Amino acid sequence: MNTIADSDSSIEAEQVGLSGRSLRTRTAISFLIAAALLVFFASRLEIDFGRIWETIKRADFWLFALGFLAYYATFPLRGLRWRLLLSNASIGQPEAVKLPSVWTLAEFVFLGWFANCVIPAKLGDAYRGYQLKRAVRVSFAHSLGTIVAERILDMAVLVLLLFTSLWVLSTSGDRHGELATSILMGGVALLVAGIVGLTAMWLLRDRLHTRLPQRLQAMYLRFQHGTLGSFRRLPWVALLSLAIWMGEACRLYLVMTALNLPLGFPYALFLSLANSLLTVVPFTPGGLGLVEVGVVGLLMLGGIDKDTAVATALLDRTITYWSLIVIGFPLFLIRRRV
Repeated sequence: MNTIADSDSSIEAEQVGLSGRSLRTRTAISFLIAAALLVFFASRLEIDFGRIWETIKRADFWLFALGFLAYYATFPLRGLRWRLLLSNASIGQPEAVKLPSVWTLAEFVFLGWFANCVIPAKLGDAYRGYQLKRAVRVSFAHSLGTIVAERILDMAVLVLLLFTSLWVLSTSGDRHGELATSILMGGVALLVAGIVGLTAMWLLRDRLHTRLPQRLQAMYLRFQHGTLGSFRRLPWVALLSLAIWMGEACRLYLVMTALNLPLGFPYALFLSLANSLLTVVPFTPGGLGLVEVGVVGLLMLGGIDKDTAVATALLDRTITYWSLIVIGFPLFLIRRRV
């Protein structure tokens, strides 16, 4: 641990990375792509914004507020899960460092999500690891390994829940089983890719680092230890992951109910999971444009008229995108001064 500062020196640029010139350029391009997607989609659907606004005004405010609370209740759970993963990877042992509290880790997770909403390429995950590195004497590579493990575990639970929602929808006579199956196969493909990478890391755990440049070997070993070491006490981690994803589904279901959509919880679960897959490949910050189009398209396939579908997408993204920016920006400024 006494060489953390040296081996992770390249990560110090992360503090500048949120405002670096090259990143600003990539961010501007990604926002232009998102804007182009939204404009193209709106023009093709011939959206009536007046009717959409009337639909939004008729929404049940209290159900929408409950959806907001359901979403933000997942962040303490995410903080608790990350603390468990860090502990699994032997980060925070008495002879090493004391881990931050669950609430502090939840704040770091939130800041990472905020960063993902304003910069491309999922750099918010790296920013989360950087915040932990600043808070305690933990290697950035070590903490990033736990985040990678978290992503693989999330994908496993996502695929399981997608399969469950697909089964429920098929038994209830839903006519969009083929689309659901295609989405499920996409999730399975991503999960398989993660498992293959994880298996290769484990099989080559004693040899792969020797093929890397000398300056990267120690960093990779910490990353490998953080990733492989996270897979302990899996039942507890799986339960927390399940609770997090159910919270995501509850948020969307409450938004849908606020607008009196005649769709049940299984469809909300399927829809929330399907659109999470759209943010796996970070074409735009926070999936801006992609998620909105996905929500509207899947709701219309579920029999919802386009104006109500657009209203639902806008209300839901008010929670999952715009509120992250509104709340996250002042928190980000405060953290920069700490």
